[in-house]
Amino acid sequence: MARRSWNPLVLGLAAVLIALPTSGANADDDPCLCRDIVVTCTVTPRTAIVGNPFEVCARVESVGAVTLENIRLTIQGCPRATAVKGAQLSVLIPRLAKGEASTHCVKFICDAPGECRITAHAVDATKIAAAGCVCSAVCRGLPALQVEMIDTALDRSAKGIFKLGEEFMYRLSVENDVGSALTPDLRINWTLPPELEFVRGTADGGHTVAGSGQAASSSRFVLRPNQKVIFEIICRVKAVPPRSLVQARADVVTDPAGIELALETESTTLRR
Repeated sequence: MARRSWNPLVLGLAAVLIALPTSGANADDDPCLCRDIVVTCTVTPRTAIVGNPFEVCARVESVGAVTLENIRLTIQGCPRATAVKGAQLSVLIPRLAKGEASTHCVKFICDAPGECRITAHAVDATKIAAAGCVCSAVCRGLPALQVEMIDTALDRSAKGIFKLGEEFMYRLSVENDVGSALTPDLRINWTLPPELEFVRGTADGGHTVAGSGQAASSSRFVLRPNQKVIFEIICRVKAVPPRSLVQARADVVTDPAGIELALETESTTLRR
């Protein structure tokens, strides 16, 4: 029988052909990776007062291997926030090539105190490339302090003129009027003119007032929305100025920082 001999070069080419994979047969090729997007969002400012706006910006970036078309981006608010009138919560991005990005921003207004979670979601026309994100804003209520101080007789009747040696009262009301949140910790500091001296003080709700000379302070307190506290300080007339008129001052400050939130003054006439 005749024996066949093979050229070594032919054998080598055959081995190479056998080793080459058939098109599309590589198990590492995943067609889903060809279409991909990333969605991120930011909130500015992160904290907003009730009634004030904040802005949410959603950024959509194509990170796959192919150009995406007709990407629908939707931004969803929360019950504590409402989009401003005319805002577009859903937009269509015509196309995004790999590495390209598009950003859409929507303004919301805080309706009530609390945390507000905003979602942003994007999906392309094929429904293969899809992604979303969640960001949050904090809606804070606004305390609305109303402060009023008047001078009265000790029985709280109206009386505008007080004599040397007489005791009378300053009545101070502090109210969180139509506010939408608790006030911070508060304290009242009174400053009296040299012609008056502090005698004693009382307050609603178990709060206290202490002082001496021309200064007095309340204990620390907090007001709920629409809550009012009345403070009373008794003063004695120890001198009468040449022009008869003096002025007392009450400062509403945060405790312990001492930041002034409200100031009230009251003028009093003194006679011999």
